[in-house]
Amino acid sequence: MKSISILLSILILSIISTSTLFSQDSLFKDISPDELEIILLGEQSHGDGAVFDKKFEMVKELHKNYGYNLLVFESGMYDNFKANELYQNKQENIKIFNQSVGWLYTTTEVFQELLNYLETHPEMKILGFDSQESNLFEEYFLDDFKTLCSKNRIEVSNETYIEIEKTMVARDFEKYAFNKKDSTDLYNRINAVIEKLDQIPKNDIKTKVIVQTFKSVFSNLDFGLKSLQKEKIAIQNPRDKQMAENLIFIKETFPNEKIMGWGASYHFANKLNQFEYTLETESFIKKQIAIIDSVQGDSHTSAEEEIAQIKELKYAVPMGQILKEKYGSKLFSLAFSSYEGLYYDFSVQQIIPILQPPLKSIESDFKNKSFKSDLYVLDDISHQFYSSALGYLPLSANWENIFDGIYYIEKMYPPKYIEYDNQNTKTLTFEGSNITGSIIDDDTSKPINYADVYYSDLSISTISNAKGRFSIPNKNSYLVFSSIGYESDSISTKLLTKPINIRLEKSKDDIVLNEVVVSAAREELSAEEIIKKARENIEMNYIQRPYNQSFNYKVITYSTKDSVNKGEEAVIETYNKKGINGSVRPENNIYAEIHHLRTNTDIYDKKNTLNGVGSLWVVLNRDIILSKTNVLYRSGSYDLQKDGVLNYEGQKVYKINFTNKSPGSYSTGYGYPAPIASSGSIYISSENFAVLKYKHDIERAEYETKKTKNLVKQNHSIVQTYKNVHGKYFFNLLDVSTNTEVFSPKHEYLYSIFYKNNLVSNDIETNAVKTIKRPLTELKQDYKKQLTDSYWNDKPMDFQSHITTNKI
Repeated sequence: MKSISILLSILILSIISTSTLFSQDSLFKDISPDELEIILLGEQSHGDGAVFDKKFEMVKELHKNYGYNLLVFESGMYDNFKANELYQNKQENIKIFNQSVGWLYTTTEVFQELLNYLETHPEMKILGFDSQESNLFEEYFLDDFKTLCSKNRIEVSNETYIEIEKTMVARDFEKYAFNKKDSTDLYNRINAVIEKLDQIPKNDIKTKVIVQTFKSVFSNLDFGLKSLQKEKIAIQNPRDKQMAENLIFIKETFPNEKIMGWGASYHFANKLNQFEYTLETESFIKKQIAIIDSVQGDSHTSAEEEIAQIKELKYAVPMGQILKEKYGSKLFSLAFSSYEGLYYDFSVQQIIPILQPPLKSIESDFKNKSFKSDLYVLDDISHQFYSSALGYLPLSANWENIFDGIYYIEKMYPPKYIEYDNQNTKTLTFEGSNITGSIIDDDTSKPINYADVYYSDLSISTISNAKGRFSIPNKNSYLVFSSIGYESDSISTKLLTKPINIRLEKSKDDIVLNEVVVSAAREELSAEEIIKKARENIEMNYIQRPYNQSFNYKVITYSTKDSVNKGEEAVIETYNKKGINGSVRPENNIYAEIHHLRTNTDIYDKKNTLNGVGSLWVVLNRDIILSKTNVLYRSGSYDLQKDGVLNYEGQKVYKINFTNKSPGSYSTGYGYPAPIASSGSIYISSENFAVLKYKHDIERAEYETKKTKNLVKQNHSIVQTYKNVHGKYFFNLLDVSTNTEVFSPKHEYLYSIFYKNNLVSNDIETNAVKTIKRPLTELKQDYKKQLTDSYWNDKPMDFQSHITTNKI
């Protein structure tokens, strides 16, 4: 009897403690997570810091107390599958998820805390349900898909593989949208591949994921094509349908696992079309637009366009509605909302205040009841009320038909983004005075631009600018001057105290095409064969391990509206963790720190950290070796023609001219508005087939601005040179210029804007390599600029654009 009493006491205590744990202290009181299969955790926007923090607490509770092991983000399905594969195979550490989950999340402190939690709880997995893929998909999917086809003896032509890469991976499909025959042929080829995929055995998860991803990305391609064709599509219904199918796929692939969804509340909504559009809502739209106008200008949507989009919600079928129909009471969809505070609006890259909700809103009701933070289950509520659970815009609806619950947080704040302490990094200095001068053609006395200037026994180098001028630290050694088509020259710098003029003679060995065979023993090569050899020799010619390289990076903006040159300049040290090789996302492997920075304007302020020198990651996407979107890797898109053999530092160099047959993002790296023409030249060593110089001019289609309806036309020019340092090639210069002309809706010329991005190598370190933690894409994030910096004392500020136009 005594033992029974003890057992009953233990049981009662157990029930009490469990009730206390899951009720009083739980974030999920009034619901039973253990009886659910899927909990969807929404967010008003993607810039809600308080919501992110609260969701992380919920994820930990759901995992620890209720056995939820799958955290599925609104991010690429394949991206996250591949991240798991690389992490589980120990090819990458936990930080690989920074590339698979959207940067909207990964740049926050709370996401890094989440990764730390996952690292100590290996039973948890991060997955993705989105049909919009990103980094890892672009890098790995095509190879995985080809392997799958080969393994299952699925015959796919090389032409179809290229078309899949172009349209589904690179998303370069504009030309198909306006050519019925091309689009029909594309659909027929892809559908034929899908029929074959459906017939293969799917005995392992990887096969299942690749097949599902192929269908998912095809649906996204279809959505994109129909959007370009102006086909009437309600909101994002096709994307939501595919995302629902992807989440169902994940649930069926892991039937015994419970799922936590993390994404926008809009996607997790149920019968959103039941909302009522009111004048109160319209008034809030206009107030929001006015706030954004005050900080952003006219580059965003107008109030009329925003109103039209909100009214279109009447036709919305979010993924939450599809999932609710399938899983019913086994799924709980949770929205979040706030009464006041601030959030980060990524569409305008600004912190925006929350407008005070209407009096007849659930937020005002919670505020009046002095609630700070609480979950409100929406059941047995027959009347309509306002809520700002979707984008901080009050909508009137019977909200119990849209969400199962709303989590109220009184005061919102923006996410806390990762901070990198640049004050603790080593400062790069170049002691001693600088050598300055000009490099000119000995025959014509004209300046030689983009000539190499480097020390024969050091890794320090620079390049002459558009006017042939250069500046380099004096290292008391021998300085070499060289340029393709000229004889090299060198001088000792020990006694130099004044600016110098270097006159280079044209090479007497320059050869016109077809007049000579480079080597009697070597068969004459075609332009296509030379490009192919350059591609095949990348691993031999370029470093394939981590290294540091420091640069001087200068960004200049000039507008004919005010005729003022504005610029920002920095000395930046980079760490490339995988060496120099082709990638669709080269920025993912590069880390960097700013060591010195100066500017003559406030237009590059840190409200938008991608402006000014923060744009370095974009410029590196124009690198001929690092990026795959160019003539070297996608030579099939170009007509190639040999244009002679030139001399460079005693070796023969092939000059190959190229013209783009199919200009687009696939072959140029420039997306919407699509390029309509591109051409240039590439210079390749005849000895080892290293790329020494690359020039590319791109013309893009005219486009219309959203608000002013002005017409904009852009042209880009890329110039790059590579040089040999201790047996491996590193780029010495990367210069990207953009000429933008703006016209009125009637096509009257208004003004021009010129942008110049000039990146010049300072030094290279391949032995004592220093690891840098700051991702290149976050170069200016929380950068603490020095008020005074003696580094610039003997370096005059030069933000002249050196650009002329016949429009001025």
